[in-house]
Amino acid sequence: MEKHMGNLRATGYGAVAPALDAPPVLPCGDAAKAIDWFDFSQTLNPLGTPASFANAMHRISHSNVTPTQERAARVQTPSLLARLYGVATENVAVGASATDVLTAVANAFEPRNVAVPVPSRATYEQCLGSAGHRIVEIPSPDGFIVPDPAMAHRLGMPFNAAMLANPAFPTSRLLARQTLLDYLDACDWVIVDERGIDLTLGGESMVGLLREHSNLIIIRSLTDAFSLPGLPLSCALAHPAVAQLISLAVAKPTSATLSAELAKLAASEHHLDVTRELLDTEIPWMQCMLSLVPGISIFPAEANFVMCAYRPGATMRLGAADAPDLVRQLQARGFLVRTLDRTPGVEPGTHFCVSVRTRPENERFVAVLREIVMR
Repeated sequence: MEKHMGNLRATGYGAVAPALDAPPVLPCGDAAKAIDWFDFSQTLNPLGTPASFANAMHRISHSNVTPTQERAARVQTPSLLARLYGVATENVAVGASATDVLTAVANAFEPRNVAVPVPSRATYEQCLGSAGHRIVEIPSPDGFIVPDPAMAHRLGMPFNAAMLANPAFPTSRLLARQTLLDYLDACDWVIVDERGIDLTLGGESMVGLLREHSNLIIIRSLTDAFSLPGLPLSCALAHPAVAQLISLAVAKPTSATLSAELAKLAASEHHLDVTRELLDTEIPWMQCMLSLVPGISIFPAEANFVMCAYRPGATMRLGAADAPDLVRQLQARGFLVRTLDRTPGVEPGTHFCVSVRTRPENERFVAVLREIVMR
């Protein structure tokens, strides 16, 4: 059954808002050159960029692509992504980064009271707020399962739209299908960020619900799945009327020719199968090893990152005063880790997030973490 999505805006698209999180402060000069860096702050594929993607990027960047080829590729890319995600071409709006797409989606609708379960990405509230929407933070219960919308209304937090994620960052929890259905019934429209769904423990996309729920918008991205931080390629999957508005407003990838080629490769690439086999082992291993470090407690993870709390306690003599101090010491040893001090819904000074990488990298990280905490 189709649901009314609220009035669509014809004009008034906002600009992409800058990220709230400041980059880590890194050593410079000779100190930086002497360190072998390990990036545990990003949620990208731990196996890196597939060779086929790297070859395509090299070939196209060294080719003389004509304007005619670019126009043809720009027309072709939506159909390639539609085939990849199992939807019709008219359901696809191609954009650069997931944040670019979210900004365009937020500006496609008249202002609403938007439920955002927290903790969540700071960019959600920033993009929605800059488009004139009112943010209604919905605290998550223990375990950070997305709360039931009826419960939120009973607690005096009314809303008529929602921003969800599958998986959620930084909590690393998958979105339950029934929970999404409940939000779809309660809201004019619901956005689901699925940029990391390919890097989870058996997570399934909610794209199949698009056929029956015209008020659902799903954001997908090749950036995390295929480790393409310098080449953002994302899209919104939505009702054709919404997808058309998003397409008019969203920032496009720099090269349509390269985007089309990567979309073709993604459909036939077995890189994700190998990655999932790795994560099936490494996500549980990383959770276990982190939980054994004194002062650290972990939250159950279903994606390729683990949310951790560091509380040394008054009687514990540990090597870091709080989470930011621990993160700084890890950076000094060559390990980039993301503090969650500016994350909505997280108590400052207590939490950080660690990505899951390959076993040798994970072992090295845990060993250095223990050295810092136990000294």
